[in-house]
Amino acid sequence: MRLNKRVDVYLVWGGLFLVASACVLAVCFASEPQAEKSTSEKSGGNSKCYVCHASLKTEDITTIHLDMDITCDQCHGPSIEHMHDEMLMTKPDLLFGRAEVQKMCSNPMCHKPGGDRSVYGRQDHMDHEAVKAFLKKWLHRVRPNGRFITSKAVCTDCHGTHNIVKDVATESQEQSTNWITAFNGRDLTGWRPSGDISWEVKHGRLVAAVKPNGKGGTLWTDAVYEDYLLSVTFRATWPIHAGIWLRAAGTERGPRVEIFENHKASAFTGSLWVPGKGLALTNLRQDLVDRQSWNTISVKVRGKRFQVWLNGEEVGAIWVSGPAKGNIGLHIETHPRYKAAELYVREVLIQKLGEQEKADTKSGTKPAASKLEK
Repeated sequence: MRLNKRVDVYLVWGGLFLVASACVLAVCFASEPQAEKSTSEKSGGNSKCYVCHASLKTEDITTIHLDMDITCDQCHGPSIEHMHDEMLMTKPDLLFGRAEVQKMCSNPMCHKPGGDRSVYGRQDHMDHEAVKAFLKKWLHRVRPNGRFITSKAVCTDCHGTHNIVKDVATESQEQSTNWITAFNGRDLTGWRPSGDISWEVKHGRLVAAVKPNGKGGTLWTDAVYEDYLLSVTFRATWPIHAGIWLRAAGTERGPRVEIFENHKASAFTGSLWVPGKGLALTNLRQDLVDRQSWNTISVKVRGKRFQVWLNGEEVGAIWVSGPAKGNIGLHIETHPRYKAAELYVREVLIQKLGEQEKADTKSGTKPAASKLEK
């Protein structure tokens, strides 16, 4: 009887020893890959972002934060859908409008404000002489990043550009073949102005401003397009009434995507206006446009069908009769309310639709879903 009890005790202690050993081994083996992953993330934490945004490798905000092991996704989220969207229509998980920047940066884990203040300010900078020198040079001037420096400038106005621009040099050969960069960022080559609007290129941006007593005008592409995908990235000074003409052939005009706020009609940027018919497609969501930053209007023109997106959100699609092909035009209206309006365009990308897709449309066959329609 005693022998059996002794054997039971040995068995229990032996079992406990085996369990403890297994736990130790599991922790050891689990920690090793984790350590490797941490080292890998530290050495190339932004590598997935650099695929499209190569300019971030030398951008001040990005490089300084990376030195402190703060990667893009810690502020903007994993952004998986954005990362896999070659058309750059899907935004990162987290974006911050200009009015939100200071609040986002001002927290105990990053830039802790001094005293009882809730927002990190000029007095919190460690190198006050550098701040004075910077303001002496740039106060009330426009920086190379396109930001106008005032006494109320936010972090991203002064530190680097932090405007995400797709680097054409990083595109694959296939992408560069399919997509046409209609605006070269240097001059108005490939475009012709009409009307009383001043069109010029400043700091790589196309800028449209209303002339005194002007009547509005349009900047037209020299090239004529039939069926295509279009992506226009812009920002504006509000209030404004601007738009993008689609397939305009002389006096015969196709529809126009509106950049405006028409509270009377409860219509906002991304609505589609058709000459002689008015608003044929209405965007009812005012929140889709960022009044403080850049926005992207995307359009798919195929046959008589026009499909519109604003910042990755589909506004809708309509069927419209009109020219089978025509020019694309960047348009701005004039009105006493819009006398200070300016339109800034950073990028105009065009992709002609393939012959197979056009053949499918004519035969009535439903084409495979494009990235725009997913």
